[in-house]
Amino acid sequence: MSGCDSRRPATEEIVNPSGTRRAEWPSPIDLCVVDLSHPIATDMPQWPGDRQPLRVVRLSDHGDATCRSSRLELGCHVGTHVDAPGHFLADAPGVDELPPERFCGSAAVIRPPRGPAGHADCGPLGAELLDGVDLADVDFVLFDTGWSRHWGQTAYYAQWPWLSGPLAERLAAAGLKGVGVDTPSIDDLSGRSAHDLFAAAGMVNLENLANLADLPAGGFLVLALPLPLVGAEASPVRAVALLDRRNTPMSGRSGAGGDVQVP
Repeated sequence: MSGCDSRRPATEEIVNPSGTRRAEWPSPIDLCVVDLSHPIATDMPQWPGDRQPLRVVRLSDHGDATCRSSRLELGCHVGTHVDAPGHFLADAPGVDELPPERFCGSAAVIRPPRGPAGHADCGPLGAELLDGVDLADVDFVLFDTGWSRHWGQTAYYAQWPWLSGPLAERLAAAGLKGVGVDTPSIDDLSGRSAHDLFAAAGMVNLENLANLADLPAGGFLVLALPLPLVGAEASPVRAVALLDRRNTPMSGRSGAGGDVQVP
């Protein structure tokens, strides 16, 4: 069962300095955090053709006069990561040039139809997935295709569901901060049209997300803060969703949700 299912109700109001009510936010006891990130491990699969080290190197370990210390050797697009517009658009900002608020906001989940294998069919996802979806107050659209079940396997990077041109065009015109997928890329293996459209719109891309099945259709926040790597176009992230258990139904299918511990 997910850790986001049931706790006693509580309310915490956020007020302006003047004392007027500005918004309501769950108190820590009602806040649920769902991890949307895959672990990063030495020599795990990465993007086809990326011939770069992927290691967590132990420099020293616990001893009488030593402590544990490690070094990372990896690319900026390893695991769950975020692409800044500078990934595909010259002179566009990189991850260090965007403020933190560009990597967090309200989110909605789109769930394409799934086949017998439990995931959406490989190939382009159609624009009709957005029919009837109100994106007026949404910052991020996340696509739960079920493809993350192949994470760590050869099949994960062989082919996957990706955003068709018409779908990417509608998303780029929606005034979003970004789009997230539980696949290796928003485009197919050799494509770039969605990356180009989103970069031109100033959007960021969240790729290789996990545990999207544990999220409701909307009414939650997503955070995917990058390291401020100077001059870099992307960064691994620890992406999470923040939910208010008082009014958010949880699926509890993978138990990825966790309670915020209150002293």
